[in-house]
Amino acid sequence: MIFYLSINASLFLAILCSRFIFHTSASSAGREVLRVSKDYELLEMVPHDTSSFTQGLTYYNEHIYEGTGLEHQSHIFQHDPSDSMTTLRRIPLAPANFFGEGIAYYYIWANDGGDNMRKEHRLIQLTWKNKRGFIYSLDDGGNPKKNDSQSENSSHLKVIREFDYDTVTGEGWGITFLPHTNEFYISDGSHFLSVWDAESLDLKRKIPVKFERKVMVDGELTSESLDVDYINELEFVDFETGGDGTTDRDSGEEGVCSNDDTECNDDTSSPHKQSMRILANVWYQDL
Repeated sequence: MIFYLSINASLFLAILCSRFIFHTSASSAGREVLRVSKDYELLEMVPHDTSSFTQGLTYYNEHIYEGTGLEHQSHIFQHDPSDSMTTLRRIPLAPANFFGEGIAYYYIWANDGGDNMRKEHRLIQLTWKNKRGFIYSLDDGGNPKKNDSQSENSSHLKVIREFDYDTVTGEGWGITFLPHTNEFYISDGSHFLSVWDAESLDLKRKIPVKFERKVMVDGELTSESLDVDYINELEFVDFETGGDGTTDRDSGEEGVCSNDDTECNDDTSSPHKQSMRILANVWYQDL
């Protein structure tokens, strides 16, 4: 069962559905449907290395990025879903004894040295108990030749920043990016979500996550709020656009604008719209 977190001050949990994949009828047009249920359509099955201890998954510019865990086995992978998930790049986490955790694609607007602002595409990775995070560049387009996936000349998936952080439990679990507010939401196994500024990575606030339910007390129906521990995987979805809240200009194009151009800014007139949710699961439970 998956829950959604309403993006507001109270951030109460509510039941969404037993299984969830955002799907539109257009996505399966002209394609064979392998399996149908009341909640989703299975369009394709692709191979996956069973030795990979998958901890994070994200998408950018027609490629799947996978973050794996375990000491001496943690990597960032770039896969091509159009070619049976062929692995294009495989970047080991360093130091090797670090345990990789959640990853997320995001972007920032940066000055190009002149009058324009340029969108910089990045990937962020957490670690489990090491309190160290990594930021990778995604700015060369991410389309290596099949026989040149480890090119030393490529800036793609190069570590451009390392940073230290702390959380309620001292651990890093899941992470997701909210483009409308330029923030990361981070889970750590507790019932709190930490909110970081996406550029400075400064902690802005901590939000308790609670599940509100109706119970009978002395013959009367009342409400009680329960702390929801072990919040794990997080995904931001704007149900109005059917995606992660980014616009079509976030599809992998370079993106250049002038400093006074409103194109440099996402729509913040209503940063917490009713259509926005954070999907979350609870570790080791059917929640």
